[in-house]
Parts: sequence; C-alpha cells; structure tokens
Amino acid sequence: MTLAVVDDDDDVRTALNRLLKAMGYRVIGFASAEAFEARTVEVDCAIIDMRLPGIGGLELSERLRQRPSPIPVVLVTGDAHRLAADLPTYGERPFLNKPFDEHTLSIAIGDAVASVAAHRAD
Repeated sequence: MTLAVVDDDDDVRTALNRLLKAMGYRVIGFASAEAFEARTVEVDCAIIDMRLPGIGGLELSERLRQRPSPIPVVLVTGDAHRLAADLPTYGERPFLNKPFDEHTLSIAIGDAVASVAAHRAD
C-alpha cells in the first residue's frame, strides 16, 4: 500500500514517513497540497495536515473525495481543540490530533480505505 503524507512541517513529515515505513507502507511525502497535486502519483491513502499554507488540508481532502476514483484521506492536526465545533462537518474522513500513536494511525488508515471502498460498492 502506498501512502502520501502532505504536511508543511519538515520534522512532522519526516517522522510520519519513518513511522509509516516501519509499519510496512511505501510513503511519498509532500510539503504542500500544490506539490501533491502537481505530481501524478497513485496512492492508496493520503494523510493530510489540516493547516497547510495555500490550499488547505480540508480543501485538498474534498478534491480527493470528488475524483472519479476517490482517494481515502486521514486528516491530522495539532489544534483539534480549536476545531472541535467543526468536526461533525468532516463526514466520514478519519481525523487525528497530533501526537498520535502507531495503533491509532493504523486504525484511521483502515477506516479511510474502508469508507471509500464502501462508497465505491454503492
């Protein structure tokens, strides 16, 4: 399974890349939504920081959801306390608050992939 990590923080992106590789995933990192969209890469799931400069994480998530072949998304943020009122509007996209552990991330990836697979089957 190939995952994209879209996070403007180099340290976070590097840490996530290492963690995901240790979990057995192939990982491609991007510093922005624009960098992700500029490359034609096939990924099975995207892990996207909500607070990105330029095109934000929510907007990128929505764009990926609207594709003819939707890409599963896990949204991550370091400030969930400020976003709590808006969380219900994120629908079925898994949402994680930083920091999170390997088990929580693994479940979120599985949930994102299962959610898109269920919509494709409808």
